[in-house]
Amino acid sequence: MKSELPNLKRHFQYKKFKAPPYRFLFLKYDYFLQNQLLAELRRQGHQAIELALPKHLSAKEVLRLILEEAVKLRPDALLVLNNMGLDQQGTIIGVLARLPLPVILWYLDNYRFSGPFLTDEAPGQIVAFSSDKALLPTLNQAGFPHAFYLPLATDSSYSAVRHDDRFKFLREKVSYVGGTFSKMVNHFHTDEYEALYNEWQPDFTAAKKKNGQVDLDTVFAPYRERFLTLDAFYNYIAYVVFRETRRYRVGRLTTLLDEPLVVYGIDDWKNYLPEEIVRSPVAYALETPNVYRNSAVNLSLATFQQETALNQRLFDVPMCNGFVLTDWQESLADHFKLDEEVVYFRNDDELKDKVRYFLKHPAARDRVTQKARERIWREHLMEHRVNTMLETVKRVWA
Repeated sequence: MKSELPNLKRHFQYKKFKAPPYRFLFLKYDYFLQNQLLAELRRQGHQAIELALPKHLSAKEVLRLILEEAVKLRPDALLVLNNMGLDQQGTIIGVLARLPLPVILWYLDNYRFSGPFLTDEAPGQIVAFSSDKALLPTLNQAGFPHAFYLPLATDSSYSAVRHDDRFKFLREKVSYVGGTFSKMVNHFHTDEYEALYNEWQPDFTAAKKKNGQVDLDTVFAPYRERFLTLDAFYNYIAYVVFRETRRYRVGRLTTLLDEPLVVYGIDDWKNYLPEEIVRSPVAYALETPNVYRNSAVNLSLATFQQETALNQRLFDVPMCNGFVLTDWQESLADHFKLDEEVVYFRNDDELKDKVRYFLKHPAARDRVTQKARERIWREHLMEHRVNTMLETVKRVWA
């Protein structure tokens, strides 16, 4: 590879982002927002070539595949969600930046769980976006000089949901679509992590009730010295965060067991909730929109990896013409008019009161949903996010 770098450098000296349409090499994995992003890029006339990378390849093998495709495509940038496909040490990014081949990273989840964990400052050829504004200081401290806020969004296609009679029974129900994160808990589990968790016995639910969010840097700071490497420390954070998210979601849903509650998700829910309210998972793009549209109340429960960020339901549910009731997140007020375009709760009592109120008042649900849809059409489509992304990277790399 080293012997080939001089030739590759000459090859990649062409002008990037000279004029639209642009060319992107997209590292494709099975991730919920990627198809919307690709579709919008193509709708705007840009070329987005997908490079599917088999899992468990070495960094050297991934780099070879990227370079082979990039030599043919001559892209303006490599586009990656959550660092997926790239190594956590930043080796691949370092090589691409020296060529130079710009990299756009959009973190839809928490940066700490995917990296890269750089030993030096990230090259100027990298632009990172985070769906959580609270993580911008973390990205800056991690060595990313160009880090920007870019929240999640929805797709206009959700506004034309095909009717499915299988879901009309939800019209007087409270529904929740989501997981327990048990798979992620098991993925990050070690005996050391479990022992430290049990010694600590954190209660993120109480912290969220008091402050409206959980500041992960502050909460975990006393434990940093116990870990030799940053990635081991972040893996521990992931283990605790997903475990606490499971406990939080179970607690919120248990509060509503006296209400007409339906939970869509994996069978693991039956370990925590009555079996009769748990239903099999629904396909997100095909079936979930009908759950959203038909349910009287759709619950949105954030994960603790989202310190202030809004999750996908806040945008998708209204676009499907459904009513959403969400737990409080700081960014709600940045994107919606509180109580007019979005309804939220801060504790179990508020949750129960608002569920009962909106079950009985469909006209009130419709008013909020319509206001939310209008806001989303104006500001929160994938079109808006792609426009912001491209304007930002052009400004950085001008």
